[in-house]
Amino acid sequence: MAFRIIPLAAVLAALPALAFAAEPSERYALNLSVVRDGVEVVAARTLIVEDGTAEISITDGDQRYEVNAELSPVQGDGDDTVLALYASISHADDQPQEPRLLIKRGGTARFETGREDAAGAMTDGLKLTLTPVPDAAH
Repeated sequence: MAFRIIPLAAVLAALPALAFAAEPSERYALNLSVVRDGVEVVAARTLIVEDGTAEISITDGDQRYEVNAELSPVQGDGDDTVLALYASISHADDQPQEPRLLIKRGGTARFETGREDAAGAMTDGLKLTLTPVPDAAH
């Protein structure tokens, strides 16, 4: 199955989270889902923290997808509010997709690759999303 990148705004800003050096790094949910005929048929989720890595593997029938991801602060200009998600999405013998998504700390991001219908909705493909996980009540 050949995939093509669906143009999509990868950077969605949200309100910046308050950051204090004594608090642990912010946690994010990394979700991978497979869409067939416009319906999400399988999905997996893991957690990733700033300066951390994560892996996801899912199987859709005889198709296997793997994601290796790294979430890092962007260095430079004294602005520590931007994070970069580097991901490598592998499927069979296809060349890996390697998106780099930039977000504001506490924001969300989405990457989609696959086929779309005439209205622009994904019909077959993969979705990778990154969303912040709220802190547990203290």
